[in-house]
Amino acid sequence: MRVATEDGSAGTKGFVTTLLAAERPASIYGCGPLPMLKAVAAYGADHAVPVWVSLESRMACGVGACRGCVTKIRRDGGFVYENVCNAGPVFKGSEVIFDG
Repeated sequence: MRVATEDGSAGTKGFVTTLLAAERPASIYGCGPLPMLKAVAAYGADHAVPVWVSLESRMACGVGACRGCVTKIRRDGGFVYENVCNAGPVFKGSEVIFDG
């Protein structure tokens, strides 16, 4: 496991993408803010590295009834809206549509 923090308070100081370029991981598991997860997923796609992201979302009901935590996920050449609370919270980075 490797840790990166922007301010250097833990692990490597700087963006996680700098750490990834130096380490060349075989797989990536990420949690944190969406812009960082988007960058990690893009790195994985560019370097053929499998990425798993834990999406942190408000989960009002926690059972999928309220649809408050939906996110856009690639499926079968299109997309679906999945509840983070019961379909995740961990998704393949290549499946998550971060812009949309």
